[in-house]
Amino acid sequence: MKSLLLVLLFPFLNFSNSEKAVFGGHKLTTQEAERILGETCHLKESGNEEKIGGHRYKSTHIGNSSSNHALYFIFESYEDELSAKKIFEDFKNSNHSLEGFEMINNLGDEAFFHTDKANFGLVIARKGNEMVRLKVNKLNANISISELKKVAADIIART
Repeated sequence: MKSLLLVLLFPFLNFSNSEKAVFGGHKLTTQEAERILGETCHLKESGNEEKIGGHRYKSTHIGNSSSNHALYFIFESYEDELSAKKIFEDFKNSNHSLEGFEMINNLGDEAFFHTDKANFGLVIARKGNEMVRLKVNKLNANISISELKKVAADIIART
């Protein structure tokens, strides 16, 4: 009976341990989201997905005062650093010529911030083979761009 119970529970125990190892420190907490949004918020959705050459975790936090204020978070891990560099470079190249774009020093291996100053603020940071994306939509007086950058730094430091 003990053997049968162990056999039945083993796959779940194994999944739980691997889930923690893969996504452990890379999730955006509600407290971090509240620092950025400048108000209480709730997790609207989140999920993990395996993809060829890596994995992805996504979440969306919505401000409690308005569903127009959302914080989108994506953490991606790639098979190798070269793949992550290529994806980061593609994001950078599609944004660098636009107004409101700036490179950020001392955040992972490379990072940038982009905003149109009315609708969105975006930080993308890469460290090794991992990348973090944080985007806040619809900017208002409560949203803290400095906290957006600090939270991105906190998360990328956990990689």
